[in-house]
Amino acid sequence: MTSLDSATSVVRSAIAEVLSVPSDQVRPEATIADHQIDSLEWVEIAVIIEEKLGIQLEPGDFAGARTVADMAGVLHAALATR
Repeated sequence: MTSLDSATSVVRSAIAEVLSVPSDQVRPEATIADHQIDSLEWVEIAVIIEEKLGIQLEPGDFAGARTVADMAGVLHAALATR
């Protein structure tokens, strides 16, 4: 997986799983605050992404992300360097 669209799909899917909502309700332009993601949910999201992609992430890797699209960009960049 190297495309930004693929990274966005993985992030949306992980957030949807943690929040127990359909992934189409997790919009890329939505802010993290819109989804009310707390620190425990950040950890869960990171673990889901790690399991899906076989990479090591820390919840802090997404610290600067304000939107779902930002999170996907961080994931895409992390994958590009591995």
